Amino acid sequence: MLTENVVKPDFLIIGAPRAGTSWLWEMIKQHPGTDLPNVKEPFFFGASEIYAKGLDWYFELFRDVDPEKITGEGSTSNFYDHVPYFYNDGHKLKYDHSLPVIPELVTNALPDIKIIICLRDPVQRAVSHYGLWLGKGNVSPFLGIKKPAEERRKLRIIEYGYYAKYLELWKKYVPDNRLQVLIFEEDIIGHPNETIQKVYEFLELDSAVIPQRINSKVNKSKGWSRILLSYYFGARISKLTQKPAISFVFDWLDKLKLIRPLDIKEDEIAYLRSIYLPEKSKIEKMIGRSLDCWKYGAK
Repeated sequence: MLTENVVKPDFLIIGAPRAGTSWLWEMIKQHPGTDLPNVKEPFFFGASEIYAKGLDWYFELFRDVDPEKITGEGSTSNFYDHVPYFYNDGHKLKYDHSLPVIPELVTNALPDIKIIICLRDPVQRAVSHYGLWLGKGNVSPFLGIKKPAEERRKLRIIEYGYYAKYLELWKKYVPDNRLQVLIFEEDIIGHPNETIQKVYEFLELDSAVIPQRINSKVNKSKGWSRILLSYYFGARISKLTQKPAISFVFDWLDKLKLIRPLDIKEDEIAYLRSIYLPEKSKIEKMIGRSLDCWKYGAK
């Protein structure tokens, strides 16, 4: 039973996946004015089976955080429209249409929530997301990106890149003063110090705090040697390569390119570009800034 003293999140980092959300989480986590839960992505609002556990279960995740500090979570499944089933059999993407859209679910439970969205060149984001599934051994490295993206819709390699649709939907439920949009290439990669100061200000934190390892990569993609290991021997074996005593061997293999990367072909890049490029101007109008930093796979 919920009580008045339950701790609720002040902010959500909602996506997009593979667009710098893990870096942002680590930078916010370092601020002395925050206390974040152990789990970055509970996927509560973005999965029918998990949402069925109820709000009590969700707020329990914040039970041990300091109620006097800013807290939140970073489920990238929230930058979406309809609530899918996470655990349905097969590879199809199925939705629970008995539930409202995700922004409505979120704002019904958290009416004053602040939302942070990280956007990345959608072609590069899709390629990175494909690499994530390769690294987990879920996808064959010999198929290219188009075949698994179309036949394994549940992975949402393509679907997570429909930014215009999701932005438009979220803006219907969250006012601009409680919604912050960051661009991966310009804000996170290009100007990380200024960006984290703006994020701190948005969260009403002391913006003079300077976090450590601000230029570090967080949750970076696996190299091809580890991807092939995952595919042939499973992700559990691949995790062993993260141990320092073994990791340097695979880093060395990737650096020397002794195992040649299975590059994504130009026609597949063109395929992704044809999907995402037409909505570029609409996104620019919604966020009020140019996106010329996005090359959409062009060399």
